[in-house]
Amino acid sequence: MRTLALRSLLFTELFSVALCDFFGDNIYVSERMTWSDARDYCRMHHTDLSSINSQEEQDKLTELGQGEIVGADSKKIWIGLYKDVSDNWKWSGGKNALFFLWMSPKESIQDQHCVAQTDEGWESVSCEEKFPFYCFHSSLVLVKENKTWEEALKHCHSLDKELVSLTSESALTKALQTSRTASTTHVWSGLRYLCDSWLWVDGTSTENQTWSQAQVPQCPAWSHHCGALFQEGQQLESWDCADKLNFICYVN
Repeated sequence: MRTLALRSLLFTELFSVALCDFFGDNIYVSERMTWSDARDYCRMHHTDLSSINSQEEQDKLTELGQGEIVGADSKKIWIGLYKDVSDNWKWSGGKNALFFLWMSPKESIQDQHCVAQTDEGWESVSCEEKFPFYCFHSSLVLVKENKTWEEALKHCHSLDKELVSLTSESALTKALQTSRTASTTHVWSGLRYLCDSWLWVDGTSTENQTWSQAQVPQCPAWSHHCGALFQEGQQLESWDCADKLNFICYVN
């Protein structure tokens, strides 16, 4: 009876929340800095350098920078894309990049390890160049308290927030940026296994989310019915709901 009551309560909570995939704002900073200094500035004053996971996000950044760029050499603006020591393109915050808007195909193989946005697309340049930049200011809240999944859910509710639902690559990237300073290797997300399927607390099913299905088993162990975000692995994993982790809340 207790299990049925809990499922009923969770389903009521799951489907009473509106879908929201807006996790913060981008901010244009006109001061010229190297890529590393720009990242340090963004992490100190905001969350991180901005990431771009779709044409829509690119268009929003372009619109943000229009009218604020002065001078021909100011038309390059740092974004959070860089090449790591293994020659992988990553976003500041750790997520492997899957979306690109290079000026030309050769940009992706040039021996320049940082990326600036231009009018014609993205350009790989020396990280020691100095350009203005975009910062991402997250509206997600990382709670550095260790709680079980249900305790984390209740804590977010006490803040008039919800455990985060990661329903897109963009959401995953921004959650990784937000959880960068977590004190646990995994952080709770709003993913829960109920009635033979994985569901987000905003009511979204994972059925059509191929990026997340590879990391959460379709028949998890009875104790591992909660979804945790593993920062180093950049992925969601089924996790013991009774374990105590940091977690991410967001305004629903």
